[in-house]
Amino acid sequence: MHICLKCKPLKKIIIIILVLFTLFAAYSSKPDDKTCIIAAVKFVWGNRVPDEKLPLYFEPFMDLTSQSVKINDWIFLKRIQYKIKNEYATVGFGAFKRVFTF
Repeated sequence: MHICLKCKPLKKIIIIILVLFTLFAAYSSKPDDKTCIIAAVKFVWGNRVPDEKLPLYFEPFMDLTSQSVKINDWIFLKRIQYKIKNEYATVGFGAFKRVFTF
């Protein structure tokens, strides 16, 4: 078995470039705060959220419920928290132009 001595540094450089590219893509493609707030409210309230096509109901509902959303903007992603009772619980993360709720 022959191991190329020149290949090991090349593999490390390629891995470093891929990691840096992924981190740059995550940094430059974080979702905006409005998207994160809407996703958090929809996650917590479920099917009780009015349809976005009916702004007469949707906007006042969002004005009330969005006050309970807290967004921590980290370097490569956003953590979304919702205030339940007296404490904030993490409901999702935003990265790559998407919001991932759990």
